[in-house]
Amino acid sequence: MANRGIWSLFGSNPTIVITGAQLNALGNGSMTTAGATYANQTNADLYCDLEIFLDPLSPVAPAYVAIYILAAIDGTNFPGQSAADLRLTTTQLFCVVPIGTTASTAQRVAVRNLLLPPQPVQFRLDNQTGVSIPSNNNSFVKIDAYSYNLNG
Repeated sequence: MANRGIWSLFGSNPTIVITGAQLNALGNGSMTTAGATYANQTNADLYCDLEIFLDPLSPVAPAYVAIYILAAIDGTNFPGQSAADLRLTTTQLFCVVPIGTTASTAQRVAVRNLLLPPQPVQFRLDNQTGVSIPSNNNSFVKIDAYSYNLNG
């Protein structure tokens, strides 16, 4: 019987890669610092789903957030570009996520099947919602990484 490929989570759980403290009162047009390192050189995950949760806010159209991924190609050193420099290039842009503009509502948005590089990675969020993110530490960005299991 031939092997078949199935999704495999390898026991991983969703991991917060940008914390509420980093997003706390992040102004419109501002970018977070890099979040905690996700050790994909060890995990060797191919893909991830990304979840963004923003506590109630009243975005202004066209509201979105952009997620940038920083990969340590040599396993140690991450790119050190400024927010302005990151916005000038798409080489490290991971995804752009539209944010609904209904007033005073929480936003929970998922992006699926994003390709992960085989190095340690960090993430940054660029707030382009037209308003500051609430200052209550409840907002976050998570990834749930996974691969294929070819022995399914």
